[in-house]
Amino acid sequence: MLRRKMFREIGKNLSQFITILLMVMIGVMAYSGIEAYMDGMIIAADDFYGNNNLQDLDIMGNGFSQEDLDSVKKISHVNNAERKLVLSAINSDDNDKSFSVSFIESNDISKFHVDDGIPFDADNTGAWVDNRYLKENGIKLGDKIAFKYDTLEMEAVVVGAIEVPDHVYDVKDESALLPDHETYGFIYLSAKALPESFTKAAGIPYNDIMVDVDEKSNVDEVKNSIEDELGNALAIVKAEDSLSCSTYQGEIDEGRGFVGIFSGLFLFIAILSVITTMTRVIKKQRIQIGTLKALGFSDFKVQFHYIGYGFWVSLIGAAFGLLAGKYLIGGVFMGMEMDFFQIPNEGAIVKPKSFAVAGLVVLGISFVTYLTCRKQLKENPAETLRIELPKVKSGTLGFTTTSIFKKLKFATKWNIRDIIRNKVRTLTAVAGITGCCVLIVCALGMLNSMDHFIDVQFEDIYNFKYSLSLKEDLSADEIKELTGKYGDNTTRTLGIEIKDSKGNRNANTVFVHDAGDYVRFIDPDNDFMKLTRDDGVYITHKLGENENIKIGDKITWHIYGSPDYYESEVVGYNKDPQTQGVTATRAYIESLGLEYKPDTIYTDMDMSGNKDIPGVTLVQDRAGLKKNISGMLEMMRTMIVIIIVVAVLLGVIIIYSMSILSYSEKQYQFSTLKVLGFEDSKIRKIFVKQNNWIAIAAVIIGLPLGRGLTSWLFKICLEDKYDIDTYIRPLTYLLGAVGTFLVSLAVSAFLARKVGSIDMVSSLKSNE
Repeated sequence: MLRRKMFREIGKNLSQFITILLMVMIGVMAYSGIEAYMDGMIIAADDFYGNNNLQDLDIMGNGFSQEDLDSVKKISHVNNAERKLVLSAINSDDNDKSFSVSFIESNDISKFHVDDGIPFDADNTGAWVDNRYLKENGIKLGDKIAFKYDTLEMEAVVVGAIEVPDHVYDVKDESALLPDHETYGFIYLSAKALPESFTKAAGIPYNDIMVDVDEKSNVDEVKNSIEDELGNALAIVKAEDSLSCSTYQGEIDEGRGFVGIFSGLFLFIAILSVITTMTRVIKKQRIQIGTLKALGFSDFKVQFHYIGYGFWVSLIGAAFGLLAGKYLIGGVFMGMEMDFFQIPNEGAIVKPKSFAVAGLVVLGISFVTYLTCRKQLKENPAETLRIELPKVKSGTLGFTTTSIFKKLKFATKWNIRDIIRNKVRTLTAVAGITGCCVLIVCALGMLNSMDHFIDVQFEDIYNFKYSLSLKEDLSADEIKELTGKYGDNTTRTLGIEIKDSKGNRNANTVFVHDAGDYVRFIDPDNDFMKLTRDDGVYITHKLGENENIKIGDKITWHIYGSPDYYESEVVGYNKDPQTQGVTATRAYIESLGLEYKPDTIYTDMDMSGNKDIPGVTLVQDRAGLKKNISGMLEMMRTMIVIIIVVAVLLGVIIIYSMSILSYSEKQYQFSTLKVLGFEDSKIRKIFVKQNNWIAIAAVIIGLPLGRGLTSWLFKICLEDKYDIDTYIRPLTYLLGAVGTFLVSLAVSAFLARKVGSIDMVSSLKSNE
């Protein structure tokens, strides 16, 4: 009988229970979906790196011999080491397409994941090619692929479509932020495939050694031993510091910070609103509870019956939320992430933590239902069978008839008194709508800030049309010929290690500037500045904050591959949104006795049809770089649009839920007003006016909180290499305010239409 009663009551109040189900579903969906895609990224990478033996260290240099390899293998804690020759080549048939070509002797470290074809065979002269490149260009197994590097020209049959652990994030260089699998890919071949004409003079000029260390805790010790052992090592990079791994991990760290806040807010807002709704639903059952007690039902049976209202509805909502979270939020976000990364067998994964959170939501709602019901059961049946009168002190509402309040309209006075009588309902509505406004402002504010970051980087700092990346082995005469043709505005980036006061060494770079106004600098206040001092180095403001380095302090550093350390005074701060490092003038570097050998030329000449230049590895235009990073941000834009849609949907449901509760509680008062002669239109205005007040209060609170949340997210969650200002356009505030208010107004106007259909007899007699 009680079960039938529960179904009947749910049917009578279907709209309220549907909103409860939807709020639970959206809250759990947002949390579990975001966790599913983050956990999916982590587990996919851990499995790929572990199963395919990603190297722990990469040694980069020139001409590593067999003796060099053997000496590395003999170092304590080294399991294995492999040499490879890595070349930057271009497609022989299309100069706009290029490759990272690796010649290897074996494949026990950073092993291939073969999607199609055969495993690596050192005696096979075929090519194992980037699976994404093959798909984008319609190349199949058995087709030939041709490339050239200086005097080396090769053609090989494609024998395998592969994914490789150290090519999870694969771009031409660090300036190309967005992978372009149609124009760039990687190729692996056996070292035996190299033609004799390339190797007969001095053998294969291996320029990389991959090292597998027995335990992660021993990596630093092995790194130090290699530095002592190999004099021709230009750089030794940990796997986690490589561009591929650090970019992937950075995406996880940023995502966990950003979306963790969003999912937490979604869940909090949903639970808060559901608890309030369930409390009101149970309070409306006051007379039914008194009737059941009068009929002899035990307190336990009554409690168990009403707990079922919250338990079953929230359980169904949580179950739908877990499913939608995995396949809608998690699946969509994971698919967008994998447009940038190459990992096999990736997928969104719902871990036990999400089930536990969903269970806690259900238990929490059930517990609140129990507490509300228990409060009703404490009274005797005779009291419970009467309508509960609002507990308001007689003097509390007297101010509405005195002083300036006497001049207020009746609707205003009535709403003030109703808000005071129902503080919890009002505060909950304000909190819920505020949360949705905060989410919208924060999400749009992140987009504004990202667009501002692009403008600062590519309009203020970069002031060139094209940049030419030079080959490492160019002679002074070759460099002079290039600068004579394209201009002598140049820079050089040196890989360095900075030693702190505790002796720890941190990888970084020195950007050596000799490019005039082609590369400009801004100070921490975003004003243009000049590098006026040649007696020290400049560091980015964020690096100074992170490492507690102040102007006037000295830093100790050395260039990779050189044992010589230098001590330089920090003579100023500059600001770089994209990279945190050290900057020095050419004059200062040369004053240290170091040779200045440029690796980049900047020019305003039209290079659009000039891709294959002797001595130049890459020609990039500023517009292309800007488009590149804008494309990378498209994924974030898509994610934010989804977050905004979910936030708006949740906001509509919360506003509807709070409004329908408010309306149902006021039916008796509205009936009374109708008896007193108030027209329906007047009563509708009274109802809509109060909801408008709540929406306005929520907007006033939500706008600054949205900005504060955006600033906090950029400060806490971004990688250390980024220094992005919080920049929110006035239009964003306007959209957040007007959007929130219009949704509230539309829902209120929709519900206000019900005033004309109130059953006055049943509403007025229910209080007898």
